[in-house]
Amino acid sequence: MSLPTPMYEVALAGFEQARARLVEQIRVNPNVREVLIPAMEAAYWANALDLKLRDDDLSYRGLNGPGPELMLGLRYVRNRAAHQLPMVVRTAGGFSFPVTFPAAFGPITVHWRPLAELPPADANHQSPRGEAAYVARFENRIVPETLEEVAQWFAGERSRRGSFLNR
Repeated sequence: MSLPTPMYEVALAGFEQARARLVEQIRVNPNVREVLIPAMEAAYWANALDLKLRDDDLSYRGLNGPGPELMLGLRYVRNRAAHQLPMVVRTAGGFSFPVTFPAAFGPITVHWRPLAELPPADANHQSPRGEAAYVARFENRIVPETLEEVAQWFAGERSRRGSFLNR
C-alpha cells in the first residue's frame, strides 16, 4: 500500500482562492471583520504549504533570498491570529464622518496592523525571528501586496528545478 501524496497543489490552490476572495471582499465590502476571514485563510494555506515543503524537501529548507523571511513573518501573524484571535488587519482611506481636516480621500486599503497593536506571543509561540520578519515584511503594509509577494515566492518555487511543487 502506498502512502497518500502530499497535497501541495491543494494547499497552493487554497492560498490562491483565498487571495482572490480577499481582493473581491475589499472591492465589494471592505469591512475589516469581513476582510480578515480570507486574509487569514490565505495565511493559513501559505503557512501549511511552507511547513510541508520544509518537512519534505531539504533543498527548499536551504533556500535563501526574501522568501524565507517572508514566510517567517507570515507564520508569525498567522500564529497570532490562530492562537490569540486579535484583529491583525486594519482599513485605511475611504470616507467617514465626522470629517476632520486636513482630510484625505481615496480608496479603502487593508493593512497589517503594527506590531505594537498585536498581543504579545503567548509562551508556547514566541518567535523573536518571526516577530522581526513580521516587522520587516508585513507591519503597516497593504495585505494584498504582501500576499502577492508570497504568491511570487511560490511561483518561483514551482519553476525551480527539483521543487516538490513541479512534480
